[in-house]
Parts: sequence; C-alpha cells; structure tokens
Amino acid sequence: MSSFSIWLILEKESRSNFRQITQSISKRLKTPIFEPHCTIYGHLNTDIEILKPLITELAKNYNQFSASIKKIKSGDSYSKSLYVSIENSDALNQLNTICKNKFRSSRKYGFDPHISIAYGIFSKEEIYFATKSLIIPNHVVFNGLSIVKTGKNVKNWETVFQRQF
Repeated sequence: MSSFSIWLILEKESRSNFRQITQSISKRLKTPIFEPHCTIYGHLNTDIEILKPLITELAKNYNQFSASIKKIKSGDSYSKSLYVSIENSDALNQLNTICKNKFRSSRKYGFDPHISIAYGIFSKEEIYFATKSLIIPNHVVFNGLSIVKTGKNVKNWETVFQRQF
C-alpha cells in the first residue's frame, strides 16, 4: 500500500500567490518545488479506494472558504521546516475531526493548519535571508480536497484524486 495525504487545495488566486512564494523560496534555498496545500490528514497507509468516497462526500458538503494567515514560522523537522501558519477555523477543525474519527485507529495525525513554503533543514540565518523580503497574503482561500500519494521524496508526490467544493 502507498502512503496518502488528504490536502485542502487552494483556489486559483491563492494557489498562484503561494506558488510564487514557494518558487521564490525554492530558488533561494535550493529545495524542491511542490504544490501549495494545507494537509488535513497525512501519512495514511491505506487503500485509495477507502479514501475516495470520503473525499467525494466531504467536497459535496463544504463550500469554498477562507482562512486568515498568522505568520511565517520555522521548525526543526524536514517536513515542517518553513511554513505559513493559518488561523484555525470551524471548517478546518470539522474537516480534520471527520478524518480523525475515521482514521485515528490506524494513524494518529497532529493537526496544525499551515501551508509549507519549503521542505528541508535550514539554519536560522538561511531562513532569515530567504524570507526577509517575502510578502505573505493576509488570507488563503480553499476550494477543494485532494488525495496525494506522498513519501520522502517531494519530487515524486502525485495527486491521484481531487474534488472541488
């Protein structure tokens, strides 16, 4: 079985803004480029056929929504090294709770809403110089969900199923 993540996908304008950010940071830090997203639930080692009906149902029951951006943050892990923190909202919490209730027996996932802008291990100095002139939007708009085949190599990530709200 493959490892999958459930991502919130960004609407056109938000996606464009965050693509520019990740591309700019990628050049500065020499990191792989990836699709901007907010992971609702990750590292699921399950059959995709179990995930598809859930994503289809969730997409039917939600409408496009926005969330406020808090600030740029950094961490010590490869997968959460440089990111934009998002203000948690009812919609974000509901989506995560539905996934948690369905999958927590097979995989626990700590939910901290954010949009990664780089993956890697960086010094504080590298982060400072890479982000000092960065302009981050005040909000992000989400308009769908996707199932992404993930793994250690970011370049090999692949969206395998997607539904718009």
